[in-house]
Amino acid sequence: MEAQAIENSNTPLSLSASGSKTESSEIPVLNISGRVKPDRNTPRIRGKKKPAPIPEEPKVNPSTFPVILSRILLKTDVPPVTAPKINLEDDTQYLCFLCLEKPATRKRVYHMFITTEKELGKDYEKTRQLYENRKEFKYVNNISVQTVCARALYRRVQNKFTDVQWNKLGNVFEIDKVGIMDIWGISDRVYAMRTEEHERLFNYIKFIHSTKC
Repeated sequence: MEAQAIENSNTPLSLSASGSKTESSEIPVLNISGRVKPDRNTPRIRGKKKPAPIPEEPKVNPSTFPVILSRILLKTDVPPVTAPKINLEDDTQYLCFLCLEKPATRKRVYHMFITTEKELGKDYEKTRQLYENRKEFKYVNNISVQTVCARALYRRVQNKFTDVQWNKLGNVFEIDKVGIMDIWGISDRVYAMRTEEHERLFNYIKFIHSTKC
């Protein structure tokens, strides 16, 4: 017993310390708090986090309007499935202008009418035949504006085109011929009105949706 005690006393202190250190490092430590300690070797990122970009509101036009409408009413990005037997494009509404010229008086004449995709060609031909035998008129071009509600745009053109001379029926107007490209000036004005009409309709639908009327 005495010899054994002497032998144990002669054991180096460094060996016993290293042995206990190895054993303690192998024992797993339970994380009761649930917090995760950051790795000290990971470099810190200074500065504030950038906010997530806000998606832009889609532009309103006849192509995007069904998708926008489905987002509001159905709360989804997928537009509603239509019956395969129905061709919805046939019922697409157009506000059209048959563009004529009166060379003797240097006037442009615009015959305005409403039609659909299915009847577009027939209605243009029917309108053009009204001026076929009238020598004072010369056919120039067509303007076709696709819209959600052609009747509303029709009325808007009547009310906003105050700088032209309308006939009694309110479907034909005359304007001075300015140049070759003045037809596109009329087209741009009508397209701008169409955009305003779609935005008004879109905002109205959003208002109804938000107030849950």
